[in-house]
Amino acid sequence: MVILFRIDDRFIHAQVVVGWGRRLNPDRIVLADDLVNAEEWEKELYTSAAGPDFKATVLSLAEAAGQIVGGVFDSEKIFLLVRGPAEALEMLDMGLETTEINVGGLHFREGREKITENVWVNEGEKGVLRDIVKKGITLEARALPGDKRITINSKVV
Repeated sequence: MVILFRIDDRFIHAQVVVGWGRRLNPDRIVLADDLVNAEEWEKELYTSAAGPDFKATVLSLAEAAGQIVGGVFDSEKIFLLVRGPAEALEMLDMGLETTEINVGGLHFREGREKITENVWVNEGEKGVLRDIVKKGITLEARALPGDKRITINSKVV
């Protein structure tokens, strides 16, 4: 069961492990990303970043969606991480169901506009987030669980 579906372009880092991990106490962190999954050294880097308190698994988007939808993780509380809006939409299009996505970190890059302190998007990303909103999903922006919850749906439509 997915307890948090998060978009974060930094994947597994201190905010994820210490901030969210300690609050949510997931059984497993699943990083769904085709690029990271293709590189053994990156898989090792991110799984070790989760530390000794959390199991971490790196899967391709299709593997993650298939295993979650197929019930492989039904007995576990899953913290699901993806790189960006396109990957989140792809997971949804492969059958993953959710009512909310935490947009925790899309950081500044040239060509992106600021939505919140930790969320910067370009026009393409904004369009993908708009498509996610059209599916009836709430997009909430928070870097950490103690931060003020900001619903960003109206900022991307």
